[in-house]
Amino acid sequence: MEITELSLRHTNRLVEDLVHARLNTVDYFDYQITNDDVYEKRMNDLKNRTFAREELSDYLLSYHQKHFPENHTVTNNIKRLKQPDSLVIVGGQQAGLLTGPLYTIHKIISILVLSKQQEEKLSVPVIPIFWVAGEDHDFAEINHLLVSQNQVIKKKAIKHTQSEKVPVFYKELDQTECWNWICSIFETYGETDYTNTLMESLKQTLSTSKTYTQFFEKLTYEMFSGYGLVIMNSSDPDLRKMESVFFQQFIRKNEEISEALLAQQEFMRSVGYQPIIETEVTSANLFYHHENNERSLLHRAKDKTYSVEENLTFTEEEMRHFAEQTPERLSNNVVTRPLMQECILPTLAFIAGPGELAYWAELKRVFQVLDFEMPPVVPRLNITLLERSIETDMQDVEIEIEDVFTRGVEQARKEWVSKKEPSQMSPKIEETKKQFEQIHRELRESALSIDKSLEPFLMKNAYFIQAQLDLLESHIDKKIQQKHRVEMDKFSRIGKSLKPNDGFQERTWNIYYYLNKYGPNFLDEIVQLRYSFNNHHKIVKI
Repeated sequence: MEITELSLRHTNRLVEDLVHARLNTVDYFDYQITNDDVYEKRMNDLKNRTFAREELSDYLLSYHQKHFPENHTVTNNIKRLKQPDSLVIVGGQQAGLLTGPLYTIHKIISILVLSKQQEEKLSVPVIPIFWVAGEDHDFAEINHLLVSQNQVIKKKAIKHTQSEKVPVFYKELDQTECWNWICSIFETYGETDYTNTLMESLKQTLSTSKTYTQFFEKLTYEMFSGYGLVIMNSSDPDLRKMESVFFQQFIRKNEEISEALLAQQEFMRSVGYQPIIETEVTSANLFYHHENNERSLLHRAKDKTYSVEENLTFTEEEMRHFAEQTPERLSNNVVTRPLMQECILPTLAFIAGPGELAYWAELKRVFQVLDFEMPPVVPRLNITLLERSIETDMQDVEIEIEDVFTRGVEQARKEWVSKKEPSQMSPKIEETKKQFEQIHRELRESALSIDKSLEPFLMKNAYFIQAQLDLLESHIDKKIQQKHRVEMDKFSRIGKSLKPNDGFQERTWNIYYYLNKYGPNFLDEIVQLRYSFNNHHKIVKI
């Protein structure tokens, strides 16, 4: 395997400006991640903070003993958290089926790589932690995978009938339904020398999982425990006990937190950036959990009472009582989750996807409310896996990897065809369209001078003529594609592999496609490559 790099534009303007040093960083973040000494500075800043390290380590040991088989590398990392100079690299994601799209794997790799790099550089323990967002309840975001079936990208979702307000942490899976779904996924991958072993392993892991979150965590642990990855679930009731004192702070400063968020968002709009966190001035940025495990967003009134959708109302004193005595009745939203993470973990850096990086910029003033400095927010590694067969296809049709991401595969295909078929019809048809439209416009004007009620018919007639020319062009294009079917299939394979649905590969395909094709050692080979956090897109040739 080898890595090449591309410098690609980000679709989010704030992220694009950040990585190209066009952003006035101090307005959005506390650390400039392009500075060579950023992690050393952050390490020194954290020396002025205190953390419940003993309690955190004991909790994580208990959680891993309860849910996972013993792994000395992970256990040792958890114990190292007790050391007063220990730090963590953390990132998080929802619990996707079969780990979800590839970007989850890329985020974990980023956590592991940066942890290792900074431990060597700073000479202190740097622990990789993956924070599973178990309290999220939008199951529709994670209940499916995209697969290639009959040359078409299809969505395969699992059936689930529980309340949509219940966090994924509590959603119990139907093992028979889930196994049938897994089998349907692997049918699209095709049988290889590794299929039976992979599926047997999945079946065993599924049999010990009661919820979707457990299944996700167990698979993640199996893949990455050898690298010492520590797993936290933000919805675990035992973790809530550690969060109790911080929930109380969030309640005391609730109005200030909301005002700080809105002020930062207003500032961002004033300089041309569009915030992505949708919130109301009355939002308490906390959820209340009912006895049936459903959760509802809390809203704050002027008299400092808190209410939920079901018209339950609590006084501020009752809210503090929840936080102190039954913290499992509360959970964080997108605003307070980063704050809670900062309260609990000695975070050297937070690994963020593009969307996360953009919304963390909205939290600068929120962190200030608690007198915290936001940790360095580091863009995760962006990786595209280039299979040898796809690279061969690219060579055959003379398309470079950079062209795939800049011009696009369809444009490259059209240009290839134009070279092979110099008497291209498209320009002639476009010119014919313009001529027909000019002639038809004169006819319409003459006809309307006779009777204006003819206009709908005339416009329909004009549309019909243009549509016929489109049909002619489409028919000719089909004939050309049939003539060059072998090459057209290659363009199709290139697009589907590298830019499926005209987006990045990591947002569509799943790691098990590659494990099934290349074997169980495939992921280890990917993790152990040498990566640089330079904001360039990584092309990994496999």
